[in-house]
Amino acid sequence: MRRVLVSLSIGLVPCAAAVAQQPAAPPAQQLAAPPMQSPAQAAAQAPQAPPGFQLNVIEQAYLDQMLAKWEIESGKISTFRCPFDRWEYNPTFGPGADIPLNKDKGDLTYQKPDKGSFEITEINKWQAKPLPPGQAPPAQAQGDWVQQADAIGEHWVCDGTSIYEYRTEQKQLVERPIPKELQGKSIVDGPLPFLFGAEAKKLKQRYWMRIEQQPNNDEVWLHSMPKYQADAANYRAVTMILDQKQFLPKAMEVVLPDGSKHVYMFRLADSSVNGH
Repeated sequence: MRRVLVSLSIGLVPCAAAVAQQPAAPPAQQLAAPPMQSPAQAAAQAPQAPPGFQLNVIEQAYLDQMLAKWEIESGKISTFRCPFDRWEYNPTFGPGADIPLNKDKGDLTYQKPDKGSFEITEINKWQAKPLPPGQAPPAQAQGDWVQQADAIGEHWVCDGTSIYEYRTEQKQLVERPIPKELQGKSIVDGPLPFLFGAEAKKLKQRYWMRIEQQPNNDEVWLHSMPKYQADAANYRAVTMILDQKQFLPKAMEVVLPDGSKHVYMFRLADSSVNGH
């Protein structure tokens, strides 16, 4: 993942900033949230593409080819389960630009067409090494990541009719009902929208996108930025690394609105696709 961290200058998905996780809390209060709407409904016509996303004919044709192939391969998946690691980088509270504040573990699941879940199951927070009295701090931060046994990670579930999100900071369970006309389609509005039900037309409607071709041709690097405020409120930029053979996610970097970022590394060797 070092390549991800050093090669990206454009961020992608602004979710919540990486913050210290809260200890175990009383049962969550369930709140009703407004029904979801598409970015096209929530925003006016998108402005001109930003620098780096103004593609020539050849670049656009290659992007279209890769997105079409991704859609075909994604359409073959009926069920998918995959554990992952997530490293959270925070410029304000973190130990350094290249040192994650948290090293988390989690699981995600998908069942076609519109059921899925995302859960952080283990949180490991950076803990600086104590310094002897009078010793100046070293140039490079020293410490280790310590498991937070009582911390509660994010948990998101889509059951086809509603999306439920447990917000750890507020200790709330928020339900977002899915309008009937959008049921079967809203799995893409989850916390990791690029993982489920990739549809080329919808992706191009919502995001500026470009492909960075890798020399070994074993991976596809897809860089994206949201066109609409509805998406930009959650993330600034996203880079997805796909396996060239099956177009399964290998890694993803999400840049949040405040400049912090989450780097996901999907453990495909331990994943299950269509029960296998």
